[in-house]
Amino acid sequence: MGVLDRSSREKLISEMKKLAIENDSAFWKDIAERLDRSINRISEVNVGKISRFAKSGEIVVVPGVILGAGSVDEPITVAALYFTKTAKKKIEEAGGKIYTLKELMELNKTGSKLRIMG
Repeated sequence: MGVLDRSSREKLISEMKKLAIENDSAFWKDIAERLDRSINRISEVNVGKISRFAKSGEIVVVPGVILGAGSVDEPITVAALYFTKTAKKKIEEAGGKIYTLKELMELNKTGSKLRIMG
Protein backbone atom coordinates (compact mmCIF):
# COMPACT_ATOMS: atom_id res chain seq x y z
CA MET A 1 0.00 0.00 0.00
CA GLY A 2 1.86 3.08 -1.17
CA VAL A 3 4.20 4.37 -3.80
CA LEU A 4 7.87 3.42 -3.69
CA ASP A 5 8.97 3.52 -7.32
CA ARG A 6 10.36 6.85 -8.49
CA SER A 7 7.92 7.52 -11.36
CA SER A 8 4.87 6.94 -9.14
CA ARG A 9 6.37 9.12 -6.40
CA GLU A 10 7.07 11.88 -8.94
CA LYS A 11 3.42 11.79 -10.03
CA LEU A 12 2.26 11.96 -6.40
CA ILE A 13 4.68 14.81 -5.66
CA SER A 14 3.40 16.72 -8.68
CA GLU A 15 -0.22 16.29 -7.54
CA MET A 16 0.76 17.32 -4.03
CA LYS A 17 2.48 20.51 -5.21
CA LYS A 18 -0.55 21.38 -7.31
CA LEU A 19 -2.84 20.83 -4.30
CA ALA A 20 -0.54 22.99 -2.16
CA ILE A 21 -0.77 25.86 -4.64
CA GLU A 22 -4.54 25.54 -5.15
CA ASN A 23 -5.22 25.52 -1.40
CA ASP A 24 -2.34 27.72 -0.26
CA SER A 25 -1.16 24.82 1.89
CA ALA A 26 2.33 24.98 3.37
CA PHE A 27 1.71 21.51 4.82
CA TRP A 28 1.37 19.72 1.46
CA LYS A 29 4.27 21.73 0.04
CA ASP A 30 6.46 20.54 2.94
CA ILE A 31 5.43 16.90 2.48
CA ALA A 32 6.11 17.11 -1.27
CA GLU A 33 9.60 18.47 -0.61
CA ARG A 34 10.32 15.67 1.88
CA LEU A 35 9.20 13.04 -0.63
CA ASP A 36 11.29 14.55 -3.41
CA ARG A 37 14.46 12.93 -2.06
CA SER A 38 16.38 9.83 -2.88
CA ILE A 39 14.52 6.72 -1.71
CA ASN A 40 17.46 6.13 0.65
CA ARG A 41 16.61 9.35 2.50
CA ILE A 42 12.87 8.77 2.88
CA SER A 43 11.67 8.76 6.51
CA GLU A 44 11.14 5.46 8.31
CA VAL A 45 9.07 5.50 11.50
CA ASN A 46 8.09 2.56 13.71
CA VAL A 47 4.47 2.10 14.82
CA GLY A 48 5.64 2.06 18.43
CA LYS A 49 6.98 5.60 18.13
CA ILE A 50 3.78 6.81 16.50
CA SER A 51 1.71 5.14 19.21
CA ARG A 52 3.82 6.74 21.96
CA PHE A 53 3.68 10.30 20.63
CA ALA A 54 0.35 10.55 18.75
CA LYS A 55 -2.40 12.40 20.56
CA SER A 56 -5.94 11.11 20.63
CA GLY A 57 -7.93 12.16 17.59
CA GLU A 58 -5.04 13.49 15.52
CA ILE A 59 -3.87 12.18 12.18
CA VAL A 60 -0.15 11.48 11.97
CA VAL A 61 1.49 11.85 8.56
CA VAL A 62 4.75 10.07 7.76
CA PRO A 63 6.39 11.24 4.52
CA GLY A 64 7.91 7.82 4.06
CA VAL A 65 7.54 4.29 5.40
CA ILE A 66 5.84 3.03 8.55
CA LEU A 67 7.63 -0.01 9.98
CA GLY A 68 6.14 -2.63 12.30
CA ALA A 69 8.49 -2.46 15.31
CA GLY A 70 6.85 -1.65 18.62
CA SER A 71 3.33 -2.01 19.89
CA VAL A 72 0.11 -0.14 19.27
CA ASP A 73 -2.09 -0.07 22.36
CA GLU A 74 -4.69 2.50 21.29
CA PRO A 75 -6.32 3.30 17.97
CA ILE A 76 -4.18 5.65 15.87
CA THR A 77 -4.84 7.24 12.50
CA VAL A 78 -1.86 7.46 10.18
CA ALA A 79 -1.09 8.31 6.59
CA ALA A 80 2.13 7.40 4.83
CA LEU A 81 3.79 6.71 1.53
CA TYR A 82 4.04 3.01 2.41
CA PHE A 83 3.17 0.62 5.26
CA THR A 84 4.88 -2.69 5.93
CA LYS A 85 2.51 -5.64 6.34
CA THR A 86 3.34 -5.86 10.04
CA ALA A 87 2.71 -2.15 10.61
CA LYS A 88 -0.59 -2.28 8.79
CA LYS A 89 -1.68 -5.33 10.79
CA LYS A 90 -0.77 -3.79 14.17
CA ILE A 91 -2.55 -0.51 13.43
CA GLU A 92 -5.70 -2.21 12.20
CA GLU A 93 -5.77 -4.74 15.06
CA ALA A 94 -5.65 -1.85 17.54
CA GLY A 95 -8.68 -0.30 15.83
CA GLY A 96 -6.70 2.37 14.01
CA LYS A 97 -7.07 3.71 10.48
CA ILE A 98 -4.52 3.91 7.71
CA TYR A 99 -4.51 6.14 4.66
CA THR A 100 -2.21 6.53 1.73
CA LEU A 101 -0.96 10.08 1.23
CA LYS A 102 -3.15 10.32 -1.89
CA GLU A 103 -6.25 9.34 0.12
CA LEU A 104 -5.41 11.91 2.79
CA MET A 105 -4.91 14.60 0.13
CA GLU A 106 -8.49 14.00 -0.97
CA LEU A 107 -9.81 14.06 2.61
CA ASN A 108 -7.86 17.09 3.83
CA LYS A 109 -6.96 19.44 0.99
CA THR A 110 -5.64 22.21 3.21
CA GLY A 111 -3.46 19.99 5.38
CA SER A 112 -4.91 21.42 8.59
CA LYS A 113 -4.90 19.60 11.92
CA LEU A 114 -2.34 17.06 10.76
CA ARG A 115 0.93 16.16 12.46
CA ILE A 116 4.13 15.25 10.62
CA MET A 117 6.31 12.57 12.15
CA GLY A 118 9.56 11.44 10.60
